[in-house]
This record gives sequence, C-alpha cells and structure tokens, in this order.
Amino acid sequence: MEPGSLELPSEVASVEAAAAWAEVVCAACGLEEDGHYRLGLAVREAVANAVLHGNRREPAKHVRLSWQLREGRLVVTVADEGNGFSRPEPTDEVNLTPSGRGLSLIGHFTDDYDIVRRDDPPGTDVVLAYNMTRKGRRDMKITARHTNGVTVLDLNGKLTIGVGDIALRNAIREALDSGAKGILLNFQHVPVVDSAGIGELVSGYTSVSNRGAKLKLVNLPPKLQDILQLTQLIAVFEVFDAEDEAVASF
Repeated sequence: MEPGSLELPSEVASVEAAAAWAEVVCAACGLEEDGHYRLGLAVREAVANAVLHGNRREPAKHVRLSWQLREGRLVVTVADEGNGFSRPEPTDEVNLTPSGRGLSLIGHFTDDYDIVRRDDPPGTDVVLAYNMTRKGRRDMKITARHTNGVTVLDLNGKLTIGVGDIALRNAIREALDSGAKGILLNFQHVPVVDSAGIGELVSGYTSVSNRGAKLKLVNLPPKLQDILQLTQLIAVFEVFDAEDEAVASF
C-alpha cells in the first residue's frame, strides 16, 4: 500500500515520525540507498524548520506532508501554518552558531526545492524535488575510552535532532567535567547527521575551546565531509582519516 499524506503536531518528536514516513515513501517509489538518505535528511530538515521556525512549536498548529510523482520527479511538500520565511542569502562567512543550516542542507540534498507562501490556508510550503533517475531510526550510543591521554568518543548511531545531538552534548560535557584536555570524536559508525547535529558539533567545539581543551574529528563518512564542506566548517575542525595520527596530534 502506498503511503498517504501525514499530519503532525508542532513538536520535535515529529521529526522522527516524518523520517519514518519518508522511508515508506522511498520504498514505494523504489529509491535506492542514496535516495533514502537524501530524501530522509531533507524531510528531517524541512519538518524541523516547520516546527521550530514556521509554527514556532505552537500547539494549535500542525505540519502536513504529502508527495506525488510528477514528470519523472518525486515531489514532497512539507507545509506549516506559520508566518513564512525565505531562502538564506549566499554568504562566504562561516556559520559558527548552533542553527541556521537547515535550508542549505535541503538545497544540497535535493535536486531542487522551493519555498511557497500560501494564503488559503495561511502558511508556507517547502517543496522538495528529486529526479527519479537517481535510483536508514537508531539511537546514538557513545562510548568513551582513553588513548595516550586523549579521550576518544566512539559515536554509533544518528547524530540528529532530539536523539544524537543531546547524547553528544552530554558526552562532551562529561568528558570535560572529568578533566579531559583532548577529545577525539570518532564518526566511523554515524550514518546520518542533520543540521541539529552540526549545530551540536559547533556548540561542542566552542565549549571545549572555552575550557582550554581541544576537539578533533576522525573517520568522517563521505556524506558528513560533504556537509562540513558545504557549511565551510571543514576549515574550523581538525579532521583526520586515521585514529593514530589524530591522537598523536594532541
């Protein structure tokens, strides 16, 4: 059975429900693994944006998702009931705040997207488009270990809003409270990172620096490297391919 439209409340938990819906849509359309990843991440970002910035978590407002196949494209619409927003202006400046990357990631992981203001009913549609010729929930688990005076945090799971971002925040705080001066984040088993996860990385970097410690990254999957390149954060973080090299750099 094909999935229908979906109406969700204006709360962060709706992001996970939307991601599950997107998985069903992907399966119904026969998308391959890369399509699942791209659509899932873009839907996450669009719904998070609708909840947090469109509807501003107002309980009386909802987020609606729908999809259709149109002229060789999968078109997904995420509709809020808020006052509207627009595409961010291009900039060469690095964003070192915890938020503000969602629409940029949507643009990166879709073939096209549009923001349409509605008058009846009032609200905003974020329309995501994927070429069909381009033919994924696991909670974050973080394990701490110590190598040559460096605290290595092994991340396993999604670094996403309401799940991995909170786990990462707590793990970094615990490491700092334990006196860590060098923290290495191992991303070998992280399949998905959204804008909230990137924001938490930035917050973690700032917290560690303010405590006189250092934070570095190792074993980044190619898709995460793409996101860091897109957000220009690759110039902020020290990134390594091998753990031995990373540990020795502290």
